[in-house]
Amino acid sequence: MTACNPSSNQQTEKSVTQTVNTDSIQVLHGQLIMGHEAYSFTPDTDTTAYWVVDKSGELKKRYETALPSDAKPYTAIPAKLKVRIQGPSSEGFAAEYAGVMEVMGIEEVGE
Repeated sequence: MTACNPSSNQQTEKSVTQTVNTDSIQVLHGQLIMGHEAYSFTPDTDTTAYWVVDKSGELKKRYETALPSDAKPYTAIPAKLKVRIQGPSSEGFAAEYAGVMEVMGIEEVGE
């Protein structure tokens, strides 16, 4: 899936190094997208999109509240999340992403 790590981003003059550590809890700011078939987060310090898992359901509510009334589906909005970054998934839509981020806390959405 090209939206997860577009090839156009791979051919930049300065390569962006991955600054997230797998299986650690971090607070990251980035772009959040929540749609019918995709829940993703791309940290500002990275070009890789991660599948988002929020067991509380609160992140989806805050995302929908922060969207402008005329927003198109899959609109990216800024968010600051406390996440645990996990390795890749082999199941469903999450398998199309480089890894999974489990939301441990929500600091900001749409701010």
